[in-house]
Amino acid sequence: MPETVASQVVCAAEELPPGQMIATRLGRLPVVVVRDLDGTLHALQDRCLHQGARLSGGRLLRATHGQHPGEYVEDQGQLVVKCPWHGYEYDVRTGCTLFDRRLRVRRLAVREERGVIVVARSRE
Repeated sequence: MPETVASQVVCAAEELPPGQMIATRLGRLPVVVVRDLDGTLHALQDRCLHQGARLSGGRLLRATHGQHPGEYVEDQGQLVVKCPWHGYEYDVRTGCTLFDRRLRVRRLAVREERGVIVVARSRE
């Protein structure tokens, strides 16, 4: 019978500063929780769509864009988590890949309450 867990405490709120991420589980589901630069929390399934690498083993970076090949301009408001295996990048706010917005990892509900961070199942 599958394990069902509705919510899980991840860590104390002060253990996850802005611009950082932490791996956890919600039952059997691997989850990565990210605190954005502005303090907003995001939770994504911790598995790359390409070949299943743990996104939490990758890097948290500012998104870049450019008008021409080889031009990289940092987006000051958007963080991405970059897969450690092949470099797929996911917008932490939406779970969408940067190369195709139709592809995305599952998002989960996450909140801070009474000094701890809690992740919970969502309807996505």
